[in-house]
Amino acid sequence: MNFEQLEYVKAVVEYESMTRASEALHISQSALSQSIASLEKELEHKLFNRSRSGTVPTENGKKLIPIILEILESESKLRQTANSLSAILRGKLTVATSPSLFMAVVPPALSSFRKDNPLIDVQIIEAENEEIYHLVQKKEIDIGLFSLINDHKIEPSMEVYSLFISSSFKAIVPIDSKLAFRESISLEDIQDSPFILFDREFYNVNIEKFEENRGPLNILFTTKNPSVLFRSVSSGLGISIVSDLMLQNNPYLQTKSIAAIPIGYPFNNEIQFVALSNKDNGKKQLTETFISYIRNKK
Repeated sequence: MNFEQLEYVKAVVEYESMTRASEALHISQSALSQSIASLEKELEHKLFNRSRSGTVPTENGKKLIPIILEILESESKLRQTANSLSAILRGKLTVATSPSLFMAVVPPALSSFRKDNPLIDVQIIEAENEEIYHLVQKKEIDIGLFSLINDHKIEPSMEVYSLFISSSFKAIVPIDSKLAFRESISLEDIQDSPFILFDREFYNVNIEKFEENRGPLNILFTTKNPSVLFRSVSSGLGISIVSDLMLQNNPYLQTKSIAAIPIGYPFNNEIQFVALSNKDNGKKQLTETFISYIRNKK
């Protein structure tokens, strides 16, 4: 039994699918299945049942998996505490992150990391997905918090760390809109409504894809500022689309001035987030410690 096997179990639990878990972990499905089968043999209990509808814990798995997750959490806390006590971690880390992670995950993780590792100078920059990839590729940053979209090919020189974080997308509408009562909507439903575009690479590409096939949206304006976007929708100016991560603890959603509704094509896919680094960046321990904080603050 090793921690890698336990991490694999965690991934399968979170993604409810061997296929999706293997993609998030960036390993083959057969390697993932063999590793979990080996663990099941060692424990003498089957952890998962596999079917067409997904991969779910067995009755015994429901009792064993929570213990596995506790072990992983304890292991992460042990590493963090040991690093803090030994004060061997020092230096500088440069991290580039996508906007969604920058809003929802990075701030609390960075706060905890700095508190436990005061000798580390961490610089965070926000960047688009492809820019993040190239910055890691050129060794201009140490860590790239990156979204895996459309089976993006990762170079062998890069280390890929699953963050066990995924996100789907929602349309956000003013709370007094008739659309707020819908269980789901499509872009065709809002094609003539004023639309506020979150001016980021992923959204622009998908809107262009839609407009090529179905005609133009009624784009009122674009913005890179999430606060402007949410305030505008809340004020009734228009409709927009954001990731689930941007809706975590969102004050406009909590005060019910906007509603979030599942959205169809081409925003009906889930994206998975990973951390990228160069294998020879010389900061492996520092990199993996920072990533452990990201994982625990999701």
